[in-house]
Amino acid sequence: MSIRTAEARRAYRVLWRNWEALSGFEEPESLVTFLTAREGESHVKDGLLAGLVMLVQMGAAANAFVALLWLGLWPGLDSVYRRCLRRMESAPEEVVSSIAASFMGLVARVNLSRVHRVAAALVLGTERDVLKGWHKELQAQRQRVRLGTLAQADAAVPSGPWHAPFMPRARSFNAEVEELRARLLPLTGEDTDLVVSVLLREEDYAEAGASFGLAPAAARKRVQRALARLRKMKKKIPEKEFLSQIGGWGCFLEFVDSETAQRAASEGG
Repeated sequence: MSIRTAEARRAYRVLWRNWEALSGFEEPESLVTFLTAREGESHVKDGLLAGLVMLVQMGAAANAFVALLWLGLWPGLDSVYRRCLRRMESAPEEVVSSIAASFMGLVARVNLSRVHRVAAALVLGTERDVLKGWHKELQAQRQRVRLGTLAQADAAVPSGPWHAPFMPRARSFNAEVEELRARLLPLTGEDTDLVVSVLLREEDYAEAGASFGLAPAAARKRVQRALARLRKMKKKIPEKEFLSQIGGWGCFLEFVDSETAQRAASEGG
């Protein structure tokens, strides 16, 4: 996709002559500059983006107008790339591929009549879909590992001591985070990923909330609600049984208490 090919420029010239909103942007580069600048009225940018989405959905010079959308939203999509690269720990080209596929799918199906902010909907929706796909693949991988382990156990009996394989520290941490997530899921439900993002991956409420399409205040409220449920559960369940439910993370709530206290103090200051 490019806005500099002869075909893309012809398509843009036709659009420029017939769309009054483009009167101030004679060249596609000037439109991209306006869309990516911090200055400029957001409702004007949203109107231009909405028009481009409609053109893509109609199939009109789709490649040229997808390129304009992609470049016009590049600052936001670049932030999505960097956040997803850190969280997914996949090769950069795999992350780019996932973002491109999710973005294209969202542009094709988004219902503009139900969208208030086009830019935010496309950027945050792309990140949401990428992470949903990643979580789904993680679940599938865990299931394959469980089935493979069972198959190996049925096929052979160990003849010597079972030595744990070497695992890099980074992967070990991520494996522990995933194990904790799996153990917390029945206890904190739909808020589990937010709890993990904020308390273990050290994301702030704005960053964690953006991954799930939530405002910072809403993300904070859901995390606090989940932690309150955990504390109530600890009071109701005998300590030994509660700790067995969260495995070797018996100190998790103590960690939570200290972390939330520090956050409250810093936010209050």
